[in-house]
Amino acid sequence: MNTEVVSSSERRAIILEKLKSNGQVFVNELADIFQVSQETIRRDLNRLEEQRLIKKIHGGAVSSQFGFEMEFNERAKIAAVEKKAIARNAVKLFKPGDSLFVDFGTTTLEFTRQLVEINELTVITNSPLIANILHENDTIKTILIGGEFISSKFECVGAIALDNIKRFFVDYAVIGAGAVHADVGVMDQDINEASVARQMIENSSRTVVLADGHKLHNHATTLVSGWEKIHYLFTTQEGSSAKKNKFPANVRVTFAKIDADV
Repeated sequence: MNTEVVSSSERRAIILEKLKSNGQVFVNELADIFQVSQETIRRDLNRLEEQRLIKKIHGGAVSSQFGFEMEFNERAKIAAVEKKAIARNAVKLFKPGDSLFVDFGTTTLEFTRQLVEINELTVITNSPLIANILHENDTIKTILIGGEFISSKFECVGAIALDNIKRFFVDYAVIGAGAVHADVGVMDQDINEASVARQMIENSSRTVVLADGHKLHNHATTLVSGWEKIHYLFTTQEGSSAKKNKFPANVRVTFAKIDADV
């Protein structure tokens, strides 16, 4: 291949082929291969990302689907042991016959992996991943909320999702959190995710928040709910400064113990 005469469209096609073979490409290597500047390669990657064919990362790019998987897996690794401990404790709250909303997040996903062992539940979620896990138990009635699909987070949000949630009323809303503060309440960094969680809370009798201890005594940009609508908080870091937070009396706080074999 004479790289000196490769057009921009040919370059992008070759980049996509390399992504299929290798899963990842790097700006500096592509610049050497095509004998063009790194800025030219960045423009190629920008165009491919606009077409939703790739996901740019620092120094290069991955395919769009692999980009989601890598991003999600990295998020899931954060406080993974704590999330498992939280899930094992939280799932004890539920029994056959209960109905619940479950929003999408790495902690609620771990919770769902254990919730699936309980029969005769009704679970409403905005996450295809969570719905797929629940599908393993055919006694669980699973309702998948539609809406604007956000591929980078594998969830449905937006006006359609909120309208669909309003059509149901359940026993529990189980939500994750971007931040939890004893003086403020539960917060999230993503406005759309906060709106989904807020509507789930509004249409349920009780609210369960799952948040690892790293999120305690922190703030995020969007308030999901004050403590007046929160009934349970499952978290970690018992015995640390996290436990010194004075949560309202109406909130039952459980600090999950982390076992060595989790």
